[in-house]
Amino acid sequence: MSELSILIPCLNEADSLPVLLERLEKLSISADWDVETIVLDDASTDDTIEVARALKAAHSALNIRIIHRFEPRRGYGALIRYGLACATSRYCLLLAADGAHPIEMLGEYLTHARQGAQLVQCSRYERPEDKNDIPPLFRVCQAIYRALARLLLGWDIRDPTCSFKLVDRIHLLATGIRHNGLAVVPEITFKIWLGGGKVVFVPGRQSFRRRGISEFRFMREAVSYAYVLARAALHRFGVPWF
Repeated sequence: MSELSILIPCLNEADSLPVLLERLEKLSISADWDVETIVLDDASTDDTIEVARALKAAHSALNIRIIHRFEPRRGYGALIRYGLACATSRYCLLLAADGAHPIEMLGEYLTHARQGAQLVQCSRYERPEDKNDIPPLFRVCQAIYRALARLLLGWDIRDPTCSFKLVDRIHLLATGIRHNGLAVVPEITFKIWLGGGKVVFVPGRQSFRRRGISEFRFMREAVSYAYVLARAALHRFGVPWF
């Protein structure tokens, strides 16, 4: 059994996967990590599956497994939950297929996890320069969300909306996550913290695609993110709804 499972949700990422997996393999070999890499395809309409199969043979050090979901798409959160169930390692890393995440931080992530953290994640607001690549509209929305989280949860939370997370898989499966969309990202953070888990924020920055963030839709996701935060707040005040 490997120590780390790397979950890569994909939707039409045929162009991005080769670059990402080459970076990941170089990092894994240099650090001598024991990993499995799970490519989670959400019914892509491009050549993602064919590319992933070719990369599996080319990057044997990553122990690549490919999971292709043929049923109608259910969203990022559904893919993550499926990947967690299929993984075999103690720790799982959530990694963006487009290469936006700073994977060079992974060594520090693993150090914190081995020291007992149930969640280690990137925080893009610890250092002023780390937020420079975040589009202005996202920056404003994230600031409002962090402020609401601090108010409702009484927690000086750093960056609940960053998806570059390493989790203790068994702990998270026991805690349970339920959201099918992108709001699973803050749900993971809130649930681990509310359940008494140790959460560590590591300063870092990520890049963004010029065309935006995948299938992100502000109105749809705003409702989902607000719903997750409201449920977390109710749980804090003793209402068992989270």
